[in-house]
Amino acid sequence: MNLLKNIFCTNSNTILDILQIFENAPKYNLPSGIALFVDENFKLVGVITEGDVRRALLNGNKSEDFAIKFMTTTPIVFSQENSITEIFEKLPIELKKRNRKSIKYLGKVVLINDYNQPVRVIDYHELWEQKVATHRNIVVVGMGYVGLTLALVLVDSGFKVVGIEADPEKVNLLNAGESYIHEIGLPELLKEHLGKNLTFKNELPNDGDVFIITVGTPIEFNINNEPEPNTDFLKNSCSSIANKLKRGNLVILRSTVPIGTTRDLVKNLLEKLSGLICGIDFHLAFAPERTAEGRAIKELRSLPQIIGGFNNDSVRSTEAIFRDITPTIVKVDSLEAAEMAKLINNTFRDYVFAFANQAAQVAYKYNIDVFKVIKAANEGYIRDPVPLPSPGVGGPCLTKDPHIFASISDKHPISNGFFRNSRRINESMHPFIYENVINATKLVNKDINTCNILFCGLAFKGHPETGDLRNSTSIDIANLFQGKVKNLYGYDPVASSSEIEKYNLIPFDIRNGFKNIDILLFLNNHKSFEKINVFEMVSLMNENPIIFDGWDTFYHEDIISIRPSVYLGLSYISESISKA
Repeated sequence: MNLLKNIFCTNSNTILDILQIFENAPKYNLPSGIALFVDENFKLVGVITEGDVRRALLNGNKSEDFAIKFMTTTPIVFSQENSITEIFEKLPIELKKRNRKSIKYLGKVVLINDYNQPVRVIDYHELWEQKVATHRNIVVVGMGYVGLTLALVLVDSGFKVVGIEADPEKVNLLNAGESYIHEIGLPELLKEHLGKNLTFKNELPNDGDVFIITVGTPIEFNINNEPEPNTDFLKNSCSSIANKLKRGNLVILRSTVPIGTTRDLVKNLLEKLSGLICGIDFHLAFAPERTAEGRAIKELRSLPQIIGGFNNDSVRSTEAIFRDITPTIVKVDSLEAAEMAKLINNTFRDYVFAFANQAAQVAYKYNIDVFKVIKAANEGYIRDPVPLPSPGVGGPCLTKDPHIFASISDKHPISNGFFRNSRRINESMHPFIYENVINATKLVNKDINTCNILFCGLAFKGHPETGDLRNSTSIDIANLFQGKVKNLYGYDPVASSSEIEKYNLIPFDIRNGFKNIDILLFLNNHKSFEKINVFEMVSLMNENPIIFDGWDTFYHEDIISIRPSVYLGLSYISESISKA
């Protein structure tokens, strides 16, 4: 209301005073051509417009006459809580009350609070522009896996897109047509649209209609050594967007966040820094990212898109974008419902994988092949199939989202053990595998300190393939061996040698064979591993080789029949070492 006071007037103001208010309004970023009569409590009494003043002067009144005689006592007003759609639905009724035949003669709309105090004046034409905005200029903030793939699918769907990335090296690479992530179909889309409707920058443009936030919310440990999400990147993005935010804009949060973040952090920060009002001046929605790395381009066009909005207008505006991409839109009741849907998906996946991995640890105590047991349990049994276990559950999402879900429980009198337990079980697979490998070296009288170990499959998953080593279980397991062996080698079918070196591993090319390797660990399920010549692999390794097969890729009898060796499955051990 502070700025609006510059167009307030009382019964003591003259026509000349009103003309001066009209003249000064633009410098306060207020609509020109209207003044508001208020009482001593700032409650709205009536309005006076340029048309009212013009008619008064044409009828022979003087500039020093009191202006209140010419005010409109029944202006069209709406509650500040009304959305744009609600205002347009109510306008015909309000016009009929005042015997106005057409909307086209409407100039300004006044918004009031619960105390009948004016809080905003909107030009009707500006309101209409917000209503019919097509939102074709999109700004995607954050060019990681989520942001970059979304930007390319959006531009391929006909939108004009600017991708924002803080790292200047990445911006230079993208503007040169080079990608730093591995994703099927991405290089082709990048080359097709770059320099046309697609550009990449370090700073936000001034002409954005839609701002989509895709920055990371990494997990960090607080002073109590409890994991919680870091929202610094999100706060910085909101601050930047607030400086560019205009009436009619749409802001969509796509980052995974605790329930309530879109409303309590994003909305409040945007309103505070921009001076605009969510639901009236700009729209706000949460539309979670749901794609899997390696098939993100395909899934963006096929998976249902969940949308939760601040109000119905926000949902409709967001739907107008995503319906050009995917055939199915799932609208939920609120921002919080959409935030929770994302957390439910990934936390549930982490939990069922934890069940399988705990089963593998139990099976190991009995030297049982847990893969065979689970397949037998699932055979012909249509209810709740059990997933297969793995060396652990990695990746940027499943290692983070259960912690975010658990952090919500921390704020309420709810036991959070359920969500955190899955993380503990899946992370316990790393020392579980490490200890099993150490025990295997004792079985064949190998000194771990003199062993050359090769880790195959370093990305957090092998199928669909990706080169992403972030939050990789393979890297976590390799770290347990750091400083305890002769050499640590790493190979991945997709990740580059420079990426592998970042994790203190010596790049190794298995196409040149497996010579001088004592211990070989297969830690993700890349399809190329199925084509390995097992006979050649085992024959080239050092004496009494140890092969860990974390994804049941090989037939253990093939390996131990080639020469004296140890096959380590995820839950059992098979060996052909002489006991003599």
